[in-house]
Amino acid sequence: MDEKIKDVMAKYDLQVHSMYRVRGAYVFDTNKGQCILREYRGLVKKAETIQKIKEKIVEQGNPYIDLYERNKEGKLLTENCMGTPYVLKHWFCGEDCDLKNPEHLVLAAENLAHLHSCMKNCLEQSLPFQADTVEDTLVKHNRELRRVRTYIREKKQRNAFELFFLSLFSEFYQEAEYAEDMLKQVNMSELYDKVFQEQTFCHGSYNYHNLIMLPQCVATMDFEKTHLQLQVLDLYDLARKLMEKSGWNSKWLRTLLVRYHQIRPLSQAEKKILKIKLCYPEKFWKITNHYYNRKKSWISGKNIEKLQSLQQQKLARQKLIGKLGEIFDF
Repeated sequence: MDEKIKDVMAKYDLQVHSMYRVRGAYVFDTNKGQCILREYRGLVKKAETIQKIKEKIVEQGNPYIDLYERNKEGKLLTENCMGTPYVLKHWFCGEDCDLKNPEHLVLAAENLAHLHSCMKNCLEQSLPFQADTVEDTLVKHNRELRRVRTYIREKKQRNAFELFFLSLFSEFYQEAEYAEDMLKQVNMSELYDKVFQEQTFCHGSYNYHNLIMLPQCVATMDFEKTHLQLQVLDLYDLARKLMEKSGWNSKWLRTLLVRYHQIRPLSQAEKKILKIKLCYPEKFWKITNHYYNRKKSWISGKNIEKLQSLQQQKLARQKLIGKLGEIFDF
């Protein structure tokens, strides 16, 4: 074991039986079960808030959460001899969630619905709302799309990616504008007032990477992006990943939404937001954002492949969008 890691682990009241490395972290078998040690780049205050939310989830009957372990001084963050902060979290051994496995999909939906039910009013003191609203995010993304189009148009010489981007821009931007316009029909102020009043938290990164499948249940990991927000956005993130993995299969989407809705019913406004977000060309914006914020003089072939993949999926995606009214009829 690395001396710096030994120095960190010595500060915990644990007996370590064995250790192995995983990407960017260390997994330990201890007298308190498996734990994982990772560097922590956030604020101490944020870690304490997340820990309180996790403890509330555990109190309400879900022990399969990566709770932080406190060190001998009662702190969540532990520095090595170089001053690098680490957190030690409980870990679970199992396979990653496979969204194309019907059983996994249902368990992921049920788990998210239960988590959302627990992640309300779980702090003694209310937090102010600090994240971007859905409307602010779409407006910002659309502004960035226009900025990148202008930037590329004004270039004297364009590479293959830029030419391809311009050829696809109009159809994807029409979808982006449509989503922004549709959002104006939703009373967002009322929804966000409710978020603040009920203190509803999102996981913030609820995807198959952070779900470990255990016998008959799911362990949820990596709450570091947890924040006050509309909880339906977690469901959207999972739904979008599911659609990309399944070729925009409407039956799989309906299975996910119906199972979630049976446990935590979606309001009509939440359904509307979910539809709008599914209509938005998120992947096109992500590719655009990646291009604009990286070195633009050299373009990876993978970026062109991603645009080609988007073009190939266009018909299947549009077909699903056309069925959203039927899919959401529950």
